[in-house]
Amino acid sequence: MPSYKPRQTSSYGGRKKKAPPPAPAIYHLKIAPMGVQDGVRADIKAPTKRQQRKFDGTRSFVIKDFNDVQIMGSRKWVNDYGKNHPELVEAVRKLPVDRAIWDAEFTFFKKGTDRDFFLNALATPETIKKNDVEAKLVIFDVLYVDSDDLQQVPFDDRMDILQEIIPKDTEYLIRPKTVKGVKEKEKQAQELEKRKLEGVVEKEAESPYRQGEETPEWLKVKNWKSDEAIVVGYTQGNNSRASTFGSMILAQRDKQGKLHYVGRTAGLKNKDLAIMLKKMQALKTTKTSLVEVPEDVKALSWVKPELVVEVKFLNRTPNGVLRMPDFLRERPDKPISQVTLPH
Repeated sequence: MPSYKPRQTSSYGGRKKKAPPPAPAIYHLKIAPMGVQDGVRADIKAPTKRQQRKFDGTRSFVIKDFNDVQIMGSRKWVNDYGKNHPELVEAVRKLPVDRAIWDAEFTFFKKGTDRDFFLNALATPETIKKNDVEAKLVIFDVLYVDSDDLQQVPFDDRMDILQEIIPKDTEYLIRPKTVKGVKEKEKQAQELEKRKLEGVVEKEAESPYRQGEETPEWLKVKNWKSDEAIVVGYTQGNNSRASTFGSMILAQRDKQGKLHYVGRTAGLKNKDLAIMLKKMQALKTTKTSLVEVPEDVKALSWVKPELVVEVKFLNRTPNGVLRMPDFLRERPDKPISQVTLPH
């Protein structure tokens, strides 16, 4: 296993100093994150897995090439979040390695707390100020240090290396605690659930970093909630769903019986897609029943508000929209009048 002792960043660069040597090619290429599969509570009992808290942010890669630092959104590899957050860039520059690539979560936190708060990573300064949050980097894995590829190094050893580079949290950088032992993992999971935080990720101690793959080696165990919602429309499907639909548009009633948008649900299996599409097509209408339609909601068709479904979701945004809702089942037993917004 490579060993990295903390050191001061070298003196390459600067007006009178020599230029750093060329970076390995990987520092200029798009990186695909290792994915996580859905797990269940029982997965916490696996003794060979380690546990890290799951944060509600934007998956990113942090790339340090001497004084050049990028915080690249992993999904499209277009946005460098560091451009709007020089304080994070400066914090990474101070880390005691010349070059490195880390897997991270660009996360907003309520000021002065460790409570994460989801905002788009491109949120404007006004939005950040309005929500009283601050941006931090949750750095939870390391792929490269200098020219050494660590992706085949076991997870436990990568965590030892990460701890040498980031021995403790700083003002803007967080290295999440890696918990070992079933009792200790259950304790942390219970504490996070009690605090209504997102959940945990269980990671196999011997797992390599598998770019672009989802395997049972990494499992997310979320603290899900569930609720009923009224189907008021559906969106256009793409690719394999072009012949059915993309997602169902959901609503809940206020005290006056008016319908308010609460999200779009995915997670339907093929058999559910066919069944729900047939029922929605029978209820097609030309007008929406929503009080207001958000700009980003593009309905292929509106439907009469007669179908009730149950969804699981992570939490609600400040304006009541469900975060990450997934379809569970239809609820024909649930009257529309009982599907209401939380008070």
